[in-house]
Amino acid sequence: MKRTDEQLLLELARGDKSAFREIYQTWSPAIYRLVKRMIAAKSDDYDEVFQEVMLRIWKNAPLYDSAKGRAKGWIYLVATRHCLNWLESKSTRCKARESELDESAPDVDKPGPEEIAARNEDAKRAVELLNHLPDDLKQVITLRHLEDLSIDEIAEIAQVPAGTVKSRIFYGLKKLRSFFFKENSHEEKN
Repeated sequence: MKRTDEQLLLELARGDKSAFREIYQTWSPAIYRLVKRMIAAKSDDYDEVFQEVMLRIWKNAPLYDSAKGRAKGWIYLVATRHCLNWLESKSTRCKARESELDESAPDVDKPGPEEIAARNEDAKRAVELLNHLPDDLKQVITLRHLEDLSIDEIAEIAQVPAGTVKSRIFYGLKKLRSFFFKENSHEEKN
């Protein structure tokens, strides 16, 4: 009989390594996808960040309380918190480095003409534009529209009321539309 995620986390908290193997097998594709979507624009370190998330699940399993919510929400909470902390840390490190760099240095992060030309699919553009959103909006849009979680699950993960999740989704999608139309109107002028 297959153990539930809740049972697996409780058994992992007691040191059952086979429980972690099952959690890893079950959750690694979804968590890897989430990590990659949340930090891909900022870095290529998503493999490392993914491993750190899985390690946090292992180490923090004793903190899981089934009375406070489902295992799915807790796992996504651990993953999104780590990604947000990593992004904040990366942003702080980048700002410190930027202050040391000469402003006349060429901007190597700007996409070249070949990369701009490759952006011809609307779906690909939407995902790329997602990276321009603030982290709180990016988090809810990613969890809702790319991970297909419910409003209540996202509220549990983000630790905000469901109404806040709905408004963040609304404003995030509104910003994405404005980015998309701005980019399209810019391309039409060229």
